[in-house]
Amino acid sequence: MPYQLVHFLIFYFLLLCQFSSAQSINQDNLHKEISTLNDNNQNDRSILILDKIINNGKSTPYDKYIAYIEKSLTYKQLYNYSSALTNLNLALKEGQKTKHINEVETRIMVEKIMIHYDLKNEREFIALIKQVKPQNLHYLKKETRAFYECILGHLELKKENFQEAEEYFDTCIRFLEQENPKHLPVLYKAKIELYQRLGHKDAVMQAYAKGIAYANQYGIDLYKITMYETMIYYYVDQKDYENAFKFQKTVSEARRQYDAANRSGNLNILENELLQQRNEVQMTDRQKIMILLGSIIFLLIMLSFVLYKLYRSTQKGRKHMEVENKIMRSKLEDFINSSPQFNSKITNKINKQNLKIRHLEIIELVKQGKTNKEIGAILFISENTVKYHLKSIYELLEIDNRSALVDVK
Repeated sequence: MPYQLVHFLIFYFLLLCQFSSAQSINQDNLHKEISTLNDNNQNDRSILILDKIINNGKSTPYDKYIAYIEKSLTYKQLYNYSSALTNLNLALKEGQKTKHINEVETRIMVEKIMIHYDLKNEREFIALIKQVKPQNLHYLKKETRAFYECILGHLELKKENFQEAEEYFDTCIRFLEQENPKHLPVLYKAKIELYQRLGHKDAVMQAYAKGIAYANQYGIDLYKITMYETMIYYYVDQKDYENAFKFQKTVSEARRQYDAANRSGNLNILENELLQQRNEVQMTDRQKIMILLGSIIFLLIMLSFVLYKLYRSTQKGRKHMEVENKIMRSKLEDFINSSPQFNSKITNKINKQNLKIRHLEIIELVKQGKTNKEIGAILFISENTVKYHLKSIYELLEIDNRSALVDVK
């Protein structure tokens, strides 16, 4: 069997296994689990869970699409934006295999907007915002919708449309207070920037106090760092370098403990190790399948050989039987023509009626005591055909039964 054909059979076998047992995950439960792990700085566990989904043969393309989005969020939380964007592209690739195209494109587009916004790639995120269709925003998770509209508020703030910006921020705050308050520091960071532009110092401090309180309440280190950094920019803008320096020291210590770069690097190492393990497992499975296919091919070859030998043996037996039949016919003819044991009346009838050779063969076999079934097997005809010939013989010889043939001397 050609080498390419073997590989095709392996691929087809694995494909059947995958599609015969597809499953679907609960994306809300998965998001909650991954978000909780990431908030507790257990990003490695998040990657292990998501990797298992992505590389599970039972996972549907939609499952993988969701898992890649969660991986993107995991890397984004560690400031690894290149890996975050890579996983969003993989999510898009899987999502395009599903029937949820509008959802897939909208969610991934908004996630990319937020990444480019964090990276201050203004041209990129504004270009993407122009592509977002407002009627598709219902596909976003509620917290994601709040983050997206917060960005829209920032754009209004940049245009010095302060009232419109504050309306965006306050709407998002009210929404998150009901749905997911742990993300409120993001919105209070935006409020600090707004009040800074308006020169409302007391409002700035109140917004900071609320934001850092939520960050501490939910123990999310990333949001603590976000609030500290926001105050650095505020104090620098106010030329209060003493307080700016204090917050800079606080941010440095918080970043050291958060250790995003090292944790992100560890995740990349973990993913490489998982990839190597999968390759080893796939190689082992491939070898097992090759052995199985080889065994099946060997058995098929052996079966073909046995069937061929059986066919040859049958053909040889048939030819031998034909030779024996010819010899027997010859003997029957000689016997009929010369044997004094034949009743003259019967002989005259045989000669007169000009019986066929087949009739003569059957007469001789009846005289030998063979049954109809045995005669059929010897002459390679059915039992019913033997009965038909016997009936013809009885009529031609004007006898009534089998005994008349057997009793002829």
